[in-house]
Amino acid sequence: MATLETLLTWTPFLMEGFGWNVVIAFTAGLIGLALGVPLAYLMQARARWVAGVSQKASGVIHYLPTFALIFYMAVLLPAEVTLPGLDTSIRIPTWFKVALALSAMQVGYVSENFAIALQAWRQGDAPKALLFIPGWINGFLITAIASSNASVVGVNELVSRCNTVIAATGQTDLMIPVYLYASLFFLAFCFPLSWLVGKLKKKLAARVAKAQAG
Repeated sequence: MATLETLLTWTPFLMEGFGWNVVIAFTAGLIGLALGVPLAYLMQARARWVAGVSQKASGVIHYLPTFALIFYMAVLLPAEVTLPGLDTSIRIPTWFKVALALSAMQVGYVSENFAIALQAWRQGDAPKALLFIPGWINGFLITAIASSNASVVGVNELVSRCNTVIAATGQTDLMIPVYLYASLFFLAFCFPLSWLVGKLKKKLAARVAKAQAG
């Protein structure tokens, strides 16, 4: 009973931390779209060398080790960047560095799958092209789970706050309950979206099969 009361007491604090996980994942997803879509167009360029280089770049980016990238981004990227010719500095927060690292997987996925969707759209197969949408959402959910790695570079997200709760209460026996409770945050966020994506994907796949049969 005491454990449950402790978890409920710290729930707002943990929820705020999970909000950062969502922000990181969403930012990574947007970066993935912003860079992946143009790369997909380049992969289908008429110039063979452009298409070839773009395809290789997409493959390399897709399989970059995300966990290692988080460390590289956190260490190598400066905390502030001064704009050339201006006396203005832009701060680069650690959470954004993590999002940038996680976006690598998104860029690779988007470029490869949007290229397929683009080709299907040009051929008049809209349902097949729209399969890109549930695929991208699945990628976003994977990134949301991977955002828990942000704790290793000091981002004050859910996992990091779990450690804070354990340290603040001084109860090491809370470790398992707190982490299990944190996993429920991810489950409650990801499961409904995953279920909706499955429904959407099944519906679009049925349309693709119908179009091919017709």
